[in-house]
Amino acid sequence: MTETPAPARVDLGPCIQVGIVVRDAEAAVRAWTERFNFPEARFVDWPPPGRDLEKTMTYRGQPGAFKMRLAFIETGTLQIEFIQPLEGGNIYTEFLDEHGEGLHHILFEVDDPEAVAAGLGAPILQSGGSTLRPGAIWTYLDTQAMLGCMIEFRTKLK
Repeated sequence: MTETPAPARVDLGPCIQVGIVVRDAEAAVRAWTERFNFPEARFVDWPPPGRDLEKTMTYRGQPGAFKMRLAFIETGTLQIEFIQPLEGGNIYTEFLDEHGEGLHHILFEVDDPEAVAAGLGAPILQSGGSTLRPGAIWTYLDTQAMLGCMIEFRTKLK
């Protein structure tokens, strides 16, 4: 009888963010900051007007054209991100439709998101360039069935 080889282990950088998909970013931030002593959240409508990010955005292997409102709460070394989808086809709206609000992803910084995705054997669902960390790219992997949530990778800046 032939044994199935164990999957390759992949090196990850630090876990730096937990992403939560919500219907209303302001209401979600208010719910958290009324209960916990967090600093004020930073809100970002993404992509920002006048940026050419649409050229780098993908959604399920095709060019992406989506918008979202993001809110960030810094909690020491871990960031809580609230994502409110606004328009266009995207994985956040899919998540809301299938699961409702809740934990969407965990973000790790890695040297090469595409190589890590290939090492895991997980398809890329959505990706794009960052305006929050210029020069970085972010990539969401289809790891829901494999790990119980999505994994997002962002390139480390050198």
